[in-house]
Amino acid sequence: MPPLASHISVLVFPSFKRCVTQRRLRVVVEAALDAAGAAEEGREVSLVIADDAALLELNERHRGESAVTDVLSFSPHHAGPYMGEGEPDDEDFPDFPTPDGGLEELGEVVISYPQAKRQAREAGRPVVAEVEMLVAHGVLHLLGYDHAEPDEEREMFALQEAALERAVALARAGALARAGNLERTRSLAKAGA
Repeated sequence: MPPLASHISVLVFPSFKRCVTQRRLRVVVEAALDAAGAAEEGREVSLVIADDAALLELNERHRGESAVTDVLSFSPHHAGPYMGEGEPDDEDFPDFPTPDGGLEELGEVVISYPQAKRQAREAGRPVVAEVEMLVAHGVLHLLGYDHAEPDEEREMFALQEAALERAVALARAGALARAGNLERTRSLAKAGA
């Protein structure tokens, strides 16, 4: 039986739809899964490009921190640290549904586009590069990678870089394939004319 393909859903808040390309974001998710050796296992990943208010609310509720953050990862398998006092307010947070068709729900990555934009400006790099780095970073967290200890950080950041390099290669291959299909379509149209 061939390996199950991953299903990647992308939701972009309306105010950022012109700032990111869903196809490219899916490629980065695939590349991160591949870099971590998890691409052939049939995973379901959700990605949300949101605003500061959404990340602030999620960060307060699920991590106990009253600050905007760049990326949050929600996994049914790997719980992140809760930094607040008491217990997290997860009572009405729904369980991850059991997927049909054999795909394992890996989780959801939520990114603040405005925070990514601020960080990109501070680092002197394009916003799209910052967003893609955060996507790879968030997916690696879903897989259980962390950067709390120096050894973990080295491993996770090496995988993150490998994922970004792989994303560039996948994007180039996809662009070449689309260009080839376009050329073939033009040839067939000419032949039929």
